[in-house]
Amino acid sequence: MSQWIWKFGEYEIYHNLLCHSRRQHYGYTRPPMWKLYTPDPVVRFRKTAVTGGGSVRVKACGDLFVTLQAGENPAETLELNGKREFQIPPGPVVLTLLLNNFRTFPCVYVDGAIESDETWLADDNTSDWNPVGTDPAFQDPEQTPEKFPFSYMPISYVKKEVLENGALFDFGKETYVEAWICGISGDKERVSVRFGESREEALDPVWAVIQFHDRPEAGELRYSPCAFRYVFVEDAEAEVRARYEYLPLERRGSFTDEKEILNRIWETAAYTFHLNCREFILDGIKRDGWVWAADAYQSFFVNRYLFFDQALERRTLIALAGKKPMKQHINTIMDYSFFWLISLWDYYETYGDRKFPEQIFPQAEEIMRFCLDRTDADGFMRYKKGDWIFIDWAPMDKTGALCGEQILYTRALSSFSRICGILGKDDGGCGKRAEALQHAIQEKFYDSEKRVFIDSYESGKRNVTRHSNILAYLYLPCTEQQKKDIYERVIRNDRIRQITTPYFKFYENQVHCLAGNIRGMEEGLEVYYGGMLDHGATTFYEEFDPNMSGKEHYGMYGHPFEKSLCHAWSASPIYLLGRYVLGVRNTGIAYDSFEVEPYLDGKENFSGSVPVPGGNIHVSVDAGKIEVFSPVPGGVLIVGERRIPIEAGKKLCVTGFFES
Repeated sequence: MSQWIWKFGEYEIYHNLLCHSRRQHYGYTRPPMWKLYTPDPVVRFRKTAVTGGGSVRVKACGDLFVTLQAGENPAETLELNGKREFQIPPGPVVLTLLLNNFRTFPCVYVDGAIESDETWLADDNTSDWNPVGTDPAFQDPEQTPEKFPFSYMPISYVKKEVLENGALFDFGKETYVEAWICGISGDKERVSVRFGESREEALDPVWAVIQFHDRPEAGELRYSPCAFRYVFVEDAEAEVRARYEYLPLERRGSFTDEKEILNRIWETAAYTFHLNCREFILDGIKRDGWVWAADAYQSFFVNRYLFFDQALERRTLIALAGKKPMKQHINTIMDYSFFWLISLWDYYETYGDRKFPEQIFPQAEEIMRFCLDRTDADGFMRYKKGDWIFIDWAPMDKTGALCGEQILYTRALSSFSRICGILGKDDGGCGKRAEALQHAIQEKFYDSEKRVFIDSYESGKRNVTRHSNILAYLYLPCTEQQKKDIYERVIRNDRIRQITTPYFKFYENQVHCLAGNIRGMEEGLEVYYGGMLDHGATTFYEEFDPNMSGKEHYGMYGHPFEKSLCHAWSASPIYLLGRYVLGVRNTGIAYDSFEVEPYLDGKENFSGSVPVPGGNIHVSVDAGKIEVFSPVPGGVLIVGERRIPIEAGKKLCVTGFFES
C-alpha cells in the first residue's frame, strides 16, 4: 500500500519547528533558547524496481522533477520534468523524483505501477542514500504530512461567571483547546482575552501568561489551540466555543487499588500525561510547551506503562537529536545529551526495534562524538562555554567535575556501546571508556569516611546531596553495602536537603522501591500527589509545596503564574505503580523474558495491566490470591522465594504461595 515518504527525520524536524514557534508569553511568541534545525529544501527520492509496466501517479509537496531510467543502461534515462502522471515500460526501472520545497519539507506519494513505501531511498543531492521516513498515519494521498494528524472533539465550558469587566469561563479541568469567541458586543477596537490554568491567572491583566488584546471581526475572535482551564473575555455578552485538540492514543495500561486515593492519583496522572503527548512529548502544555531530553526520558517510562506508543518515542528522539553538525548539548544541557543516548538503548530494549537505531545511528554517533570531544584528559566532563550543568533545580557543589554528570556520562557511553553492538558497528572504545569512568568515579567521588558519594572532589567541601547518591544507586555498579549506606545515610537522612521537584522524586522513589520500601513510595505518592488533589488540581503540577497557600502554588521562576500546572514528569505514578506494585519488569529485549513480582506486604486488593509487545499482561491480587495472565511467553511470577513460569495465553493462579 502506498504512503507518503520523506527524507528520514525531516517530518519530525519540520513539526519540531512548528512546535517551538507557538509558545505564547505575555502577549508575544517566546522562541526556545537552543539551536533549531530546518528540513533540507531539496531532496531526491529513488526507487529501483522490476514491474509489469503501467501508469504511475505522483503527489508531491513541492516542485517536482522526474527522471526515469528504463532498462539497465543509464544512458536511457528520460527527463519527464514536472509530470505527475506518466507511463513506465515493463521490466527494470529506476525512478528518481527531485523535489524542491522551501515552505514546508519535500515529501511524495506515489501509486500505480510503483508505490511509495519504506523501500525507497532519499538523499539531499549528496548521493548519501538512506531509507526514507514513513508513518502509518499517512496512507491517504489527500492527507499530507505537512499537517500533523491531531484529533478534535467539541467541548463546552461548565460555568460562565459574569463579572464587572467581562466574563470568566471555566472548562472544569485543564485542557488543550482551540477557542472561538463569539457574540462580542458593539464595535470594540480591542478586547482583552486571557487564558489561565488557574482562576487567578485568567483574571490577572498583567501576569496571565497567555493573553491577547485583539480587534474582533464581526464580533468574533479565534485562537489557535493552547492550554488552559479558564478563559476571561473582556465582554460580559461574549460566548466561547471550543474544540479539544489531542493525539488519539489507546490507553493500554491500567491500575486499580483498594485505596481510592491511589486510583485518583493514577487517573489524574494518566490524563496529565495524555495532554502532554502531542507531536512529541512536551514537558508542559502551557509553560513551556517545549521538548526537553530529560523530561522525555522520564516520560518514556510512563508511556511504556500506559500507551506503549513507539511512534511517539521515535518522533521525540528524532526531534531532540537535531542534525549534523552538533554545536551544543541537546537543550544546551550536558546531562540531556546523556539522557538522549541512554533513551536510545532503552527504546531498543523495550521494543526490539532494530530499524530505528540503525536509521538514527549517524546522529547518535554525532552526539557521542560531540561528548567525547568535550571530555577532559582524565575522562571527566566539566563545564564548557555555553553548557548548562543542570541535574535538578537544587543547590549542588558544581566545582569542576560534578559527580551526577559523570554517572550519567558513563551510562551514556555504555548505552552507545550496546547500540553499536546490536548494529555490528565499532563503538570507538566507548565501552572501555565507560568501565574506566566507573572506576574513576568510585576513586574520586566516593568518600570512604562519609561512606557515600560527594558532589565534587575538586572543591574540598565534600558536599553530599541526594542527587549524586540517587544516580549512583541507580546507574553505578555499587556494592550492596554501598547501596545500603546510600539509603540509610542519605535517602532516610532528614538532615540531607530534601528533593522538591517531582522530576527528581521520580528517581528517589525508584530507590525507595529497589531498597524494598515500596510502602514508603506509596505513602509518598499519597502525601505529595494527594496534596495536589486536595488543593483542587485536575492535572499534576511541575512542583508542589504543601506549605504554600492560595495563589502561591502557581508561582515559579520569579513570576506569579509561571509554574506549569500540567507537567509530563509529574505523571510518574503510572510507572511506579505498574513497575513496583503490579511488579511487571522487562528483563530481556522486547519482553522476550520478563518478571512479575506483585507487592504483597500488607496489600490485599489491587489489579492492573501493563502493555507489552503482543498484548497486555494482567495482574490481580485479591485476599491472598494472585492471578496473572500474559499473551506472550517468557514470563516468571515471583512470590517470595518461588519463581513460577507463566504460560502464555493461560491464566496462572496462586493461593497460599502454591500453584492451583
